[in-house]
Amino acid sequence: MSTPYKIPIEAFLRRIEKDRDFFNYINLTPEQSLEIAKERAKGYLKEAIGKLTLCCAPDINFYDYDDISEIFNNDWTGQEIFLISSLMYEMHLDRDIAKLKCLNVNFTSSDLKVFDPSNARSTFMEMYKDVCEKNGKLLDEYSNRDRITGKLKGINYPLYDE
Repeated sequence: MSTPYKIPIEAFLRRIEKDRDFFNYINLTPEQSLEIAKERAKGYLKEAIGKLTLCCAPDINFYDYDDISEIFNNDWTGQEIFLISSLMYEMHLDRDIAKLKCLNVNFTSSDLKVFDPSNARSTFMEMYKDVCEKNGKLLDEYSNRDRITGKLKGINYPLYDE
């Protein structure tokens, strides 16, 4: 069996459906904007797979895919789809950290008396850290369980006959 790219991408897009900046592009139709959003999501998908394979040794090869037909050559479980879309969300939030660093540059000291971006920045960073922490737990849970049965993996020690 196989898993189309669109399955984890749609799970990710549902997660960020309220993020207007991700879906709005000047002078483009909603359909064109959605296509660009899907292309961006493909980049997050590849990054999420990279993070997953760096953090654990999955039981399947997530790099076994065909970019032309946009399918993964293995059948993903619901847990894997959720995990990858959660990692994609983390990659998406990671891009906004660079924007936060530039935020102070855009405000003059008189602007900062009216609007202080530090509260928004700290709230975002708390949310980002929370997402990273939850993803870390998801990665631990995934790496310690059989992907099909969900049973905990055990350590198999060789038996020695003495």
